[in-house]
Amino acid sequence: MSRRLNPKIIDWLKVNVPGKHWQEIFEMFQQEFPDFEWNLTAMKSTCYRYGIYTGYDGKFKKGNVPWDKGMKGLRTPGSEKGWFKKGQKSLNEKPLGSEYKCDGYTMVKVKETGTRYERWRLKHVLVWEEHNGPVPKDCIVTFLDGNRDNFDINNLACVRKGVNSVLNAKKLRSQNKEIFEARVAQIELDQKIKRMIKDAER
Repeated sequence: MSRRLNPKIIDWLKVNVPGKHWQEIFEMFQQEFPDFEWNLTAMKSTCYRYGIYTGYDGKFKKGNVPWDKGMKGLRTPGSEKGWFKKGQKSLNEKPLGSEYKCDGYTMVKVKETGTRYERWRLKHVLVWEEHNGPVPKDCIVTFLDGNRDNFDINNLACVRKGVNSVLNAKKLRSQNKEIFEARVAQIELDQKIKRMIKDAER
């Protein structure tokens, strides 16, 4: 798998992996590289191979000290009062509906419990699902005008990942919804014809 990676992907992983949950990173990666076929396990393995860690999985960069060793020097008499107890929540824990920016995308807190991926979701996906239902597994929600802060439902479209990669590569995006939909239909037709020709040649 590593032979297929280009420097752009490695650089993206180095910037975006630290400090995030693996599932969140994987969803962000699919948004950024929709045409790159990868699964979560392969992404983890590649990150470990390149020395890229989240900090949530017990792995640390060379030179870093694991938390259990680093805490030994902090366990002075009386310091126990400041330690978090099991089940205790952080004072700065954000309430439901809170938002934060992640790689240009807006994340919204939707649950109090679960993994970070389960608790936080992409805002534009939530807006689209509110009007249309769950996003199909082979699709992504994209912004027609390219503005990641424009959450108007008329500015959001759900397209197959393969179609989205063509739109990006050929710069076929359009703020005009009718033009955008026509281009998506044309790409879908072109890809269908290619599949039919390939099947006929077998």
